[in-house]
Amino acid sequence: MKHFTAFFLAGILLLANACTSPLPPPAPKEDSTGTAYLPVADYLRAEISYVDSTPLAIQKYIIRDIRRDSSFIQQDEFNRLSQQFLLPELKPDSFKMNYSEGSFMDKTTGYLSFTYSSLNKKLPLQRVDVLAAPGPGTNKVKSIYLQKGFSTGDTAVVQKMFWQAGHSFLILTSLQIPGKPAVEHQLKVVWDAGDTQQN
Repeated sequence: MKHFTAFFLAGILLLANACTSPLPPPAPKEDSTGTAYLPVADYLRAEISYVDSTPLAIQKYIIRDIRRDSSFIQQDEFNRLSQQFLLPELKPDSFKMNYSEGSFMDKTTGYLSFTYSSLNKKLPLQRVDVLAAPGPGTNKVKSIYLQKGFSTGDTAVVQKMFWQAGHSFLILTSLQIPGKPAVEHQLKVVWDAGDTQQN
Protein backbone atom coordinates (compact mmCIF):
# COMPACT_ATOMS: atom_id res chain seq x y z
CA MET A 1 0.00 0.00 0.00
CA LYS A 2 2.88 2.39 0.77
CA HIS A 3 4.31 1.90 -2.72
CA PHE A 4 0.85 2.37 -4.24
CA THR A 5 0.35 5.58 -2.27
CA ALA A 6 3.79 6.95 -3.07
CA PHE A 7 3.33 6.19 -6.79
CA PHE A 8 0.01 7.99 -7.05
CA LEU A 9 1.05 10.88 -4.83
CA ALA A 10 3.94 11.57 -7.14
CA GLY A 11 1.49 11.71 -10.05
CA ILE A 12 -1.00 13.87 -8.16
CA LEU A 13 1.56 16.44 -7.22
CA LEU A 14 2.78 16.81 -10.78
CA LEU A 15 -0.63 18.20 -11.65
CA ALA A 16 -0.18 21.85 -10.73
CA ASN A 17 0.42 22.70 -14.38
CA ALA A 18 -2.93 21.12 -15.15
CA CYS A 19 -4.63 23.21 -12.44
CA THR A 20 -5.35 26.87 -12.87
CA SER A 21 -2.46 27.74 -10.60
CA PRO A 22 0.73 28.55 -12.53
CA LEU A 23 2.90 27.51 -9.58
CA PRO A 24 4.44 24.03 -9.57
CA PRO A 25 2.94 21.68 -6.98
CA PRO A 26 4.96 20.78 -3.92
CA ALA A 27 6.67 17.42 -4.11
CA PRO A 28 5.54 14.59 -1.84
CA LYS A 29 7.43 14.61 1.44
CA GLU A 30 8.67 11.56 3.27
CA ASP A 31 9.00 10.82 6.95
CA SER A 32 11.84 8.83 8.47
CA THR A 33 10.28 5.55 7.32
CA GLY A 34 10.22 6.70 3.69
CA THR A 35 6.41 6.98 3.63
CA ALA A 36 5.22 9.79 1.34
CA TYR A 37 2.38 12.05 2.48
CA LEU A 38 0.53 14.81 0.72
CA PRO A 39 1.66 18.37 1.67
CA VAL A 40 -1.88 19.74 1.91
CA ALA A 41 -0.85 23.12 3.35
CA ASP A 42 1.68 23.73 0.56
CA TYR A 43 -0.93 22.92 -2.07
CA LEU A 44 -3.44 25.32 -0.49
CA ARG A 45 -0.80 28.06 -0.25
CA ALA A 46 -0.08 27.67 -3.97
CA GLU A 47 -3.79 28.06 -4.77
CA ILE A 48 -4.12 31.10 -2.48
CA SER A 49 -1.00 32.67 -3.99
CA TYR A 50 -2.42 32.26 -7.49
CA VAL A 51 -5.68 34.04 -6.60
CA ASP A 52 -3.76 36.74 -4.69
CA SER A 53 -1.58 37.51 -7.70
CA THR A 54 -4.11 37.19 -10.53
CA PRO A 55 -6.73 39.80 -11.50
CA LEU A 56 -9.95 37.86 -10.97
CA ALA A 57 -13.56 38.70 -10.16
CA ILE A 58 -13.95 37.13 -6.73
CA GLN A 59 -17.43 36.67 -5.29
CA LYS A 60 -18.42 36.01 -1.69
CA TYR A 61 -21.72 34.41 -0.70
CA ILE A 62 -23.01 34.29 2.87
CA ILE A 63 -26.04 32.38 4.14
CA ARG A 64 -27.11 32.95 7.74
CA ASP A 65 -30.51 31.61 8.77
CA ILE A 66 -32.78 32.60 5.86
CA ARG A 67 -30.73 35.62 4.83
CA ARG A 68 -28.49 35.41 1.78
CA ASP A 69 -25.96 38.04 0.77
CA SER A 70 -23.44 38.22 -2.06
CA SER A 71 -20.76 40.69 -3.00
CA PHE A 72 -17.55 41.06 -4.96
CA ILE A 73 -14.42 41.17 -2.82
CA GLN A 74 -10.79 42.19 -3.31
CA GLN A 75 -7.71 39.97 -3.00
CA ASP A 76 -6.94 41.17 0.53
CA GLU A 77 -10.31 39.95 1.83
CA PHE A 78 -9.96 36.71 -0.12
CA ASN A 79 -6.56 36.19 1.51
CA ARG A 80 -7.95 36.84 4.98
CA LEU A 81 -10.84 34.42 4.51
CA SER A 82 -8.76 31.69 2.85
CA GLN A 83 -6.23 31.69 5.71
CA GLN A 84 -8.78 29.66 7.68
CA PHE A 85 -7.64 26.64 5.67
CA LEU A 86 -3.98 26.97 6.69
CA LEU A 87 -4.34 25.23 10.02
CA PRO A 88 -1.37 24.61 12.33
CA GLU A 89 -2.16 20.87 12.31
CA LEU A 90 -1.24 20.81 8.60
CA LYS A 91 2.37 21.78 9.27
CA PRO A 92 4.53 18.83 8.11
CA ASP A 93 5.83 17.71 11.51
CA SER A 94 2.40 17.85 13.13
CA PHE A 95 0.66 16.28 10.14
CA LYS A 96 2.84 13.19 9.93
CA MET A 97 2.93 12.76 13.73
CA ASN A 98 -0.78 13.18 14.47
CA TYR A 99 -2.58 11.79 11.42
CA SER A 100 -2.84 8.35 9.83
CA GLU A 101 -3.23 7.96 6.08
CA GLY A 102 -5.58 5.77 4.12
CA SER A 103 -5.99 5.67 0.33
CA PHE A 104 -8.03 3.85 -2.28
CA MET A 105 -9.21 4.09 -5.88
CA ASP A 106 -12.94 4.20 -6.54
CA LYS A 107 -13.51 1.75 -9.38
CA THR A 108 -16.80 3.41 -10.31
CA THR A 109 -15.51 6.98 -10.70
CA GLY A 110 -11.83 6.17 -11.20
CA TYR A 111 -10.95 8.82 -8.59
CA LEU A 112 -8.19 8.42 -6.03
CA SER A 113 -9.08 9.27 -2.45
CA PHE A 114 -6.61 10.02 0.35
CA THR A 115 -7.94 10.26 3.91
CA TYR A 116 -6.00 11.54 6.91
CA SER A 117 -7.57 10.82 10.31
CA SER A 118 -6.47 12.37 13.58
CA LEU A 119 -4.74 10.14 16.12
CA ASN A 120 -5.32 12.81 18.77
CA LYS A 121 -8.99 13.54 19.41
CA LYS A 122 -8.07 16.74 21.24
CA LEU A 123 -6.84 18.40 18.05
CA PRO A 124 -9.43 20.64 16.34
CA LEU A 125 -8.69 19.21 12.87
CA GLN A 126 -10.05 15.68 12.88
CA ARG A 127 -10.13 14.70 9.21
CA VAL A 128 -8.63 15.61 5.85
CA ASP A 129 -9.83 14.14 2.54
CA VAL A 130 -8.09 14.74 -0.79
CA LEU A 131 -9.77 13.66 -4.03
CA ALA A 132 -7.80 13.30 -7.26
CA ALA A 133 -8.79 12.39 -10.80
CA PRO A 134 -6.37 10.32 -12.89
CA GLY A 135 -5.24 11.91 -16.14
CA PRO A 136 -2.98 10.94 -19.02
CA GLY A 137 0.36 10.40 -17.28
CA THR A 138 -0.59 12.50 -14.23
CA ASN A 139 -3.37 12.91 -11.68
CA LYS A 140 -5.22 16.12 -10.86
CA VAL A 141 -6.28 17.20 -7.38
CA LYS A 142 -9.99 17.93 -7.50
CA SER A 143 -10.80 18.87 -3.93
CA ILE A 144 -9.66 19.04 -0.32
CA TYR A 145 -12.04 18.59 2.60
CA LEU A 146 -11.22 19.50 6.22
CA GLN A 147 -13.37 18.81 9.26
CA LYS A 148 -12.82 20.65 12.56
CA GLY A 149 -14.47 20.39 15.94
CA PHE A 150 -13.74 22.48 19.02
CA SER A 151 -15.38 24.37 21.87
CA THR A 152 -15.32 28.04 22.76
CA GLY A 153 -16.85 28.72 26.14
CA ASP A 154 -20.02 26.64 26.33
CA THR A 155 -20.44 26.61 22.55
CA ALA A 156 -19.53 23.54 20.48
CA VAL A 157 -18.27 24.49 17.02
CA VAL A 158 -18.14 22.18 14.00
CA GLN A 159 -16.63 23.41 10.73
CA LYS A 160 -16.74 21.55 7.43
CA MET A 161 -14.38 23.17 4.93
CA PHE A 162 -14.27 22.29 1.23
CA TRP A 163 -11.71 23.57 -1.27
CA GLN A 164 -12.47 22.95 -4.95
CA ALA A 165 -9.20 23.29 -6.84
CA GLY A 166 -8.97 26.30 -9.14
CA HIS A 167 -12.55 27.30 -8.43
CA SER A 168 -13.93 28.02 -4.95
CA PHE A 169 -14.02 27.25 -1.27
CA LEU A 170 -16.90 26.67 1.12
CA ILE A 171 -16.98 26.82 4.93
CA LEU A 172 -20.01 25.47 6.80
CA THR A 173 -20.03 26.43 10.48
CA SER A 174 -22.43 25.03 13.08
CA LEU A 175 -22.63 26.54 16.59
CA GLN A 176 -24.33 24.51 19.29
CA ILE A 177 -25.15 26.02 22.69
CA PRO A 178 -26.62 23.57 25.24
CA GLY A 179 -30.40 23.68 25.28
CA LYS A 180 -30.65 25.80 22.14
CA PRO A 181 -31.06 25.01 18.42
CA ALA A 182 -27.86 24.92 16.41
CA VAL A 183 -26.98 28.09 14.51
CA GLU A 184 -25.56 27.49 11.04
CA HIS A 185 -23.56 29.79 8.80
CA GLN A 186 -22.27 29.25 5.27
CA LEU A 187 -19.50 31.13 3.52
CA LYS A 188 -18.64 30.47 -0.11
CA VAL A 189 -15.97 32.25 -2.13
CA VAL A 190 -15.75 31.76 -5.90
CA TRP A 191 -12.95 32.98 -8.15
CA ASP A 192 -13.69 30.96 -11.28
CA ALA A 193 -15.35 33.36 -13.74
CA GLY A 194 -17.29 30.42 -15.19
CA ASP A 195 -19.42 30.14 -12.03
CA THR A 196 -21.34 33.26 -11.06
CA GLN A 197 -24.17 31.50 -9.25
CA GLN A 198 -24.21 30.12 -5.76
CA ASN A 199 -24.52 26.36 -5.53
